[in-house]
Amino acid sequence: MNGKTQEQQERISAEEWAWCVRHEAEGALVILHGIEQPTERQIAAYILYGEKSVNRRTV
Repeated sequence: MNGKTQEQQERISAEEWAWCVRHEAEGALVILHGIEQPTERQIAAYILYGEKSVNRRTV
């Protein structure tokens, strides 16, 4: 056994999950919406609100 407690394993799993969610949101903003360098605020809004968070102005 590696000596990690159940709580430590759950915390690590949660951190890994959060890392994945953040990077998936960042990727979606870059690839699907053409935002080259999304800010932390844009990423957080995308995680919370999804497509509704992206401004769909037409030029």
